[in-house]
This record gives sequence, C-alpha cells and structure tokens, in this order.
Amino acid sequence: MKLFYSTDEVCTHLGIPRTTLEYYLLEFKINIKKAGRSRKFSHKDIEKLQKIVDLIQKQGHTIEGTKEKLKQKAKSQADIEEIVDRLQEIRKSLVILRDGIETN
Repeated sequence: MKLFYSTDEVCTHLGIPRTTLEYYLLEFKINIKKAGRSRKFSHKDIEKLQKIVDLIQKQGHTIEGTKEKLKQKAKSQADIEEIVDRLQEIRKSLVILRDGIETN
C-alpha cells in the first residue's frame, strides 16, 4: 500500500476533474504536502476529500452546507472524545473503590 498519492491518482479515485479538486482544496483550506512542485496526498487527505465529494455530489449539499456539516461532525467528534475521557476517569475511580472494598 502506498503512503502518498499523486493529484491524478486522487482525481481518478474520487471521480472528479483536476479543476474540481483544486477548487475543493482552496475552498476547504486543505493543505497538502508538496514534493517539489507535485502534491502528495496521504490516506487522511483522501478521506477528507471523499467526505467533501460525497456531501456535495452524492447528497446534494452546497459548499456552505458542506462546510457546516463538516463543522458539526468535528464538534460531535470532540464531544465524543470528551465523553470517553470522562468515562475513563469514572472507570479509574470505580477501580480504586473496588480495590479498596476488596482489601477490607
């Protein structure tokens, strides 16, 4: 499996023309690593772009609607991470309580 993909490979994978890819990169402020004058897309970059393509072309969202949807997803992901952190802290407390009860 490759670590990085060329612009042409990404366009082929996403099924979009190069100009559309360039537009999405500018509009959604996606910074792609460059090797010389060529961009090198990682798997994570391609996943982000696939989400954008799906929202716009398959689900029919506008550019602004897609930006809003991506913000909501990012916020919900942050909420999930916060919940997981809180649950891990609760688990630690419960383990300490259990260990205290078992020793008595």
